[in-house]
Amino acid sequence: MAEQAYSDIGPGRAGPNDADSSLPGKIPEDTTLAAWMAVLDVLEMAVQAAERTLKDPLGPLAAPAGSAAEPRPEKRWSPPSMTGPLPATARRRAVALAAAQERVALRLEEARLGVARQLQAVSSVPGVGESAGALYLDVNG
Repeated sequence: MAEQAYSDIGPGRAGPNDADSSLPGKIPEDTTLAAWMAVLDVLEMAVQAAERTLKDPLGPLAAPAGSAAEPRPEKRWSPPSMTGPLPATARRRAVALAAAQERVALRLEEARLGVARQLQAVSSVPGVGESAGALYLDVNG
């Protein structure tokens, strides 16, 4: 359900409830608005990538080597230096994005805790992860 609400937003769209996005007199080429929309696009794509990873944890790792889906190292995001405050026309989109980020962050944390539990269970099995030593069986007894 949370994914459905987020999928209505998508990169470059203000969302279904953003009536302010078509205010008369606003120039779409406004550099501040364009810069903010570009930042929101990048952040939305990151949320969508995280959602895809949650649905298919192996994702590109399961693709054959050399394919277009082969994993790429992700760049660490750093906040851009914006020349102006968030325009009112982008506010609803930013609020919806923040909510989507929070939902995905919670799901990622749940997944991380699940993996930690699985690793703990595997490490509690004797002999798992230890180097194989020589074993001798006395058959003559």
